[in-house]
Amino acid sequence: MKFEMWSWFHFVIMLLPIIIFIPLYFILRNKSYKTRYIVGVVISIISLLILIARNVEIFIYEGFDPEIIPLQVCHFGNIMVFVALVCRSKIATSILWTLNVVAAFASLIYADALEGYINIFGSIRAQAYIWGHVFIVLGGLYSVMLKIVRINFKSFLWGLGVLVMLLIPAIVLNSYFNDVLGYSINYFYIYDSNGVPFEFLYIGDRAKYGWFTINWIYTLSVIGIFIVLLYAIYNIQKLFYLKDKTYDTHHIFSKIKHIKT
Repeated sequence: MKFEMWSWFHFVIMLLPIIIFIPLYFILRNKSYKTRYIVGVVISIISLLILIARNVEIFIYEGFDPEIIPLQVCHFGNIMVFVALVCRSKIATSILWTLNVVAAFASLIYADALEGYINIFGSIRAQAYIWGHVFIVLGGLYSVMLKIVRINFKSFLWGLGVLVMLLIPAIVLNSYFNDVLGYSINYFYIYDSNGVPFEFLYIGDRAKYGWFTINWIYTLSVIGIFIVLLYAIYNIQKLFYLKDKTYDTHHIFSKIKHIKT
């Protein structure tokens, strides 16, 4: 099947996370925390396996490719789903909810990358694109709305810190793979404006420092916009806990315990 943008099938793909999440929510919302946690672990394992299958296929048929390095926002997101739901990590959940869910849903809406496949049902990479993004959005909704992990401001700041630590190698590797080795890589969408709605920020030429190049205005502007966006999305999740002063937590390494928040 050949994928077409804005076809009925494209709209089904866009709605898939919601289609899966709504029945899960109503089935599990009144279940025990342990039950919700176990289902979350299943979701997280599937999310990670999707990324692994994609990267293994690339490595088998193409050898090493920078696409394998999980610094693309959504590839990194599949890992965050796993860490957030299995380890109940507030930092991973903060990153997943504030950054990856938005980026993954945007990738389902602007899924023009799928148009390059002759048959999306016969391609592991095409299926990984669809289901990888679906499970990122699903994992983000599940972790917060089914109250697996509650994000606080401290975890939000730690999440920003982790992202900054990843941005530094991403900026360097973007330039190295693109300018030196001739690949087409755009980790965190900060190498150029291709594929993100910030073309108006790409002002002036790229500054050159030996082999390293960077457009400072574009890079810093995009980072600033996303920090503001992440903070806004962080505050949205607080609405789900307005009536909840306590909640139960459970993970595979401990007994159920009651934690005051």
